[in-house]
Amino acid sequence: MASIAVENLGFTYPSRQIRTLQGITTRVPSGAFVLLTGPTGCGKSTLLRTLNGLIPHASAGVLTGRVLLNGKNLATQPLPTTCQQVALLFQDPEDQLFCTLVEDEIAFGLENLSFSSEEIKARIAIALEQVGLSGFQNREISSLSGGQKQRVALAAICAMQPHVLLLDEPTSHLDPKGTRDILDIVAKLNKEMGITVILATHRTREVAPLCDHVWLMDRGQLALDLPKTAAFKDFAPYRRLGVQVPVDKATASDTQPYRRTTSVVPSSKNFNLNINKLHFRYPNTDMDAVRGISCDVQRGEVFAIMGGNGSGKTTLIHLIAGLLRPSAGEVAIAGVPRKRMKLHQLAGEIGIVFQNPDLLLQAKTVRDEVAFGPKNLKFSRKILESRVDQTIKRFDLTDLDSEAPYALSRGQRQRTAVAANFSLYPNIFLLDEPTTGQDAQHLYQLMDELCDEIRREHKTLVFATHDTDLTLKYADRVLLLCDGQVIFDGTPGNAFANPELLQQAAL
Repeated sequence: MASIAVENLGFTYPSRQIRTLQGITTRVPSGAFVLLTGPTGCGKSTLLRTLNGLIPHASAGVLTGRVLLNGKNLATQPLPTTCQQVALLFQDPEDQLFCTLVEDEIAFGLENLSFSSEEIKARIAIALEQVGLSGFQNREISSLSGGQKQRVALAAICAMQPHVLLLDEPTSHLDPKGTRDILDIVAKLNKEMGITVILATHRTREVAPLCDHVWLMDRGQLALDLPKTAAFKDFAPYRRLGVQVPVDKATASDTQPYRRTTSVVPSSKNFNLNINKLHFRYPNTDMDAVRGISCDVQRGEVFAIMGGNGSGKTTLIHLIAGLLRPSAGEVAIAGVPRKRMKLHQLAGEIGIVFQNPDLLLQAKTVRDEVAFGPKNLKFSRKILESRVDQTIKRFDLTDLDSEAPYALSRGQRQRTAVAANFSLYPNIFLLDEPTTGQDAQHLYQLMDELCDEIRREHKTLVFATHDTDLTLKYADRVLLLCDGQVIFDGTPGNAFANPELLQQAAL
């Protein structure tokens, strides 16, 4: 197996003046399980990329210090050699999936190492079983949900049987059941096969029971580098950095309830969004992804959509936004059937932030990104500048306003995408998986700002999530989906008090 030594490691990206990594020195013994956490933008993903050789071999920038794998410097060792020993599961599965079929994706690395067809077939079957996707060999990857794609990416890694497994937010796209399954797999690889694991996450509570060592990062440095028994004795460093406290019993005082400034008054004339008997089927599939969904969402209401991976949450969000055309049924916005509205007419009326924020980002700087929508809607210069300044401040982007969006961390890119939509002040705001890449402090700040605006201005927020804590804290109502159908529509308290319902919804 493999041991890792990091010596005075530093790294600076070409587009940034501040170093992302600063003087990191540490050791990882063979077979260890390290929990890596820290606030958004602290350098977690960059550190992982230095540990598998992507930095400096596949990323421009200035690297100082060195990373040694079994005594060999990764900066001078060929990247193909390192990749056979160290595997990295990216935060966004789209970044490492490029085959059409699931089977081809898992076979790709094995074929390049000249494994026999019999061995490849056997490893594919085992890897798919490990990640809970048995029978998915011939499925098209493009038809899978975000969580299913993450499992395929992990299956491709498991099939390679690496010595070191690096994971960057591996559960951010998964429902609670899928999260437990993936973490069980990772723990088994670590304990039974002796694979060294370094797992970066904001969801420390789920990973804490599995690890034996903790790295807490802050501004490119290791603020904590301790065995688990010592790392969890004092929660002050985690609270100071806005990171989820990793032990359940300590969390009661960490998250204050959201204080609603206004309440939703039920009224049949107060609906902002009407969904009536909605159906949708993707091409080349034999079952509807959304089946007969009906619900009405009021002005001023914060509405959560929950369910397991593949239950139809993202599809429903895209149907509301007008990005997909229903197979049957209709969506009405403020009483007007959306089929009577052109897509461009929805600009400024509906804002959507995708599960992958990179699909929305295209400007040179964060400020340009936030200004893009208002500028194209021909707002006056005075209103434009005022909106951009206020929005950047509200979402804690002031220190990043001149940065290139793609130079930021995943969580920072997501906040930028939210801010860019928020600057249009849409009447309906759609948010797909807002927890992805966000530390606790920034996540609650983001949701506080959105919910205050929605209730104060009597608009509507619809968000899809796997996070029950987030729904309990912010949502007025929750829609639970299973296999594209509604199995519950009501208050979060009533939903989460029903264990059978939660099991059916994979929560």
